[in-house]
Amino acid sequence: MWLDRLIRKRAEAPRDYLEQQVERSWSKESRNLESFGLADGMSIADLGCGPGHFTQRVAEWLPNAHITAIDSDPKMLQLARERLPKHVTIVDAQADKSGLPDNAFDFVIARLLFQHLRDPLAVAREAHRILRPGGVFAIIDVDDELFGVVDPPIRALPRLLAKYGRLQAKRGGNRHVGRSLPRFLRDAGFTDRRIECIAIHSDDAGLAATFPQLDPAPLRALRAAGELSRLEVLSLESAREKFLAAHEAFAIVLLFMACGVKPAGASAPPSAVGESSAPPATD
Repeated sequence: MWLDRLIRKRAEAPRDYLEQQVERSWSKESRNLESFGLADGMSIADLGCGPGHFTQRVAEWLPNAHITAIDSDPKMLQLARERLPKHVTIVDAQADKSGLPDNAFDFVIARLLFQHLRDPLAVAREAHRILRPGGVFAIIDVDDELFGVVDPPIRALPRLLAKYGRLQAKRGGNRHVGRSLPRFLRDAGFTDRRIECIAIHSDDAGLAATFPQLDPAPLRALRAAGELSRLEVLSLESAREKFLAAHEAFAIVLLFMACGVKPAGASAPPSAVGESSAPPATD
C-alpha cells in the first residue's frame, strides 16, 4: 500500500516551473517553428538551453535532427546532462561566444534568452555567424507591456510586473525585449524577418502554468532581491488565493516569436570577423 501511495504522490506532484513554461505553449511554438522552416534532419543549435526542457521536446519531436544545446550556467548544464538524450551535444559556452564553427547550423533557436541579455545584438550576430547561408534564427520572448489579460483583475499586478522588470534590469536584462526582436534580426544581417504573437490561455494550459507570477517561488525571488517586503508578499499570496478561488478565473499571456534568414552568400557580421576561440567543452 505504501508503494502505491508513493507512486500516486509522485504522479500527482507538480512539474517544475520551467517544465510548465515549456509545456503550456509547446504546441503553438512548435507549429510556428515549423512554419519558420524547422524540420527533422536539420542541424539545430539551442542557445541558452537552461535545464533542457525545451531542447528535450525538440529532440523528441525531431528524432533525426542533430541538436547542440548551449548554456554557461553549471547548475543548468548539469540538469541538461541528466535530462537530454545522449545524441544531443551539450556545450558549456556563452551564447554570444559559443566557439562553434562558422556556417555550421541550419536552424538556431533562442527561447526566453534575450530578456536576460545585456547585449542581445551580440547573440543575434553569433547566431548569424554559426548559421549556414539560408539558415534561420528564431527568437522566442516576452514583452511585459503586452503581458496579457487576467480576469478578475488583480490590482497589484501592474506594480508586480514592474518589480519583475526592475529585477531583470538589475541583472542586465529587459522584460520589454519583445518589441525589439525584429530590429535585432535586422541589425545582425538577417533578411525575410517575421514576428508572430501566440496566446497562452489558462483554459488550455491551466492557471498555474499560464500565470505563475503570483506563485510562491517567484515571489520569494523578489523578496530575496529586496523588491518585495514581507507584508507585500503576504498581500500577494492572499491575492493569489482569491484569484484562484474566483468563479471562471482565467489568464491569457502573450509570447512573441520572431525569425530571420541568413542571406545566401552572406559573410559573418563585422563584429565576428577575425574572432576565434578554443573548441567548446562538450559531453
